[in-house]
Amino acid sequence: MDETTKEKFLDLFTKQGVYGRLKCAYKDFHDFICNETLRSMDLYCTKCKSNKTFVHNGYKSIEQFGMASIESYSFYAYSLRYNCPTCQNNLWYIFYYDKNKESVVKLAQYPTLHDVTPDELKKYKKNDLIDEESFNQIYKADTCASESYFIAAYTYMRRVYESLLVNIFTQNKEEIGISEEDFKKLRSDEKIAKIKPYLAIDDEIYKPLYALLSAGIHSLSEEECREDYTLLKSILLDIIAEQKARKEKEEKRKNIKDLYSKRKGK
Repeated sequence: MDETTKEKFLDLFTKQGVYGRLKCAYKDFHDFICNETLRSMDLYCTKCKSNKTFVHNGYKSIEQFGMASIESYSFYAYSLRYNCPTCQNNLWYIFYYDKNKESVVKLAQYPTLHDVTPDELKKYKKNDLIDEESFNQIYKADTCASESYFIAAYTYMRRVYESLLVNIFTQNKEEIGISEEDFKKLRSDEKIAKIKPYLAIDDEIYKPLYALLSAGIHSLSEEECREDYTLLKSILLDIIAEQKARKEKEEKRKNIKDLYSKRKGK
């Protein structure tokens, strides 16, 4: 099996949710499963609560899925097991080869992709770089993405984006000079123009981000949303973190000025 095909299988295992599909020859599918091409995978262990290298620990054909006479191989559905080397926690997969569409489909994974994927969201939560509400919304987006509901995931991410703009406005509404009700009525680009002086990241990044999230909800396919999901989520998290850092810096500057005035008065 060539390296490109191997990378595609790895993507199916570690990045695509349930019903993720990869077009390939049955022989490649069979060789990958039965010849143990993927001996190990770096994933998050839900018991150890840390990243581990899970090790391949066997496969089994599933007779209940029926028989198929494809290139002399009988069964075309398999369950696979990987183990955490530290606690022996099991990670299970079920894959099925769709001979009509000449592609392999991930039918099941336990624990879920969301549970076992080392994710930057955990880092943002641990380091207090993201507020609780945004964390919950993006967590829901990740949960949807792990089950291949990427359009639903985009809906949650756009909610986070819209809430972020309102939060920035609320923190600076006296200087901006309009009511929150009027602000919410504005189009996204108009909102950005109003709060531009208070943005931590170049305002030119906001318009394409909003447009892509909206396209994911209204016009893109699940597959197109899947391809862009990781990048858009990463950008959104960066914006939230940098906006939070800017606010904290401003508060520190205000505090030192207040402290100076207090000490000077004494």
